[in-house]
Amino acid sequence: MSMGMWSRLLDWVEETWCRHVSQRELFRQLDRMRDDLKARTAWVDELTEEDYAEMLRNLTVCLEAVQEAGSDAPERPESTS
Repeated sequence: MSMGMWSRLLDWVEETWCRHVSQRELFRQLDRMRDDLKARTAWVDELTEEDYAEMLRNLTVCLEAVQEAGSDAPERPESTS
């Protein structure tokens, strides 16, 4: 094997290894984030159908109040951001 081919092979192996190591760390971070999300949302699994219905009713009331408040707001000129 010539020196040029050997050098290219070594470069390719090094590049592949670096990519593997960086992806491995990204997967570790993703696993930590996934576990954190499961821990923060575990309470949802314990909700009953009645809890869901109550949450939906309250959300509907809240959205209607926001829409009503928004319709009472004065018009803003288009040049205002």
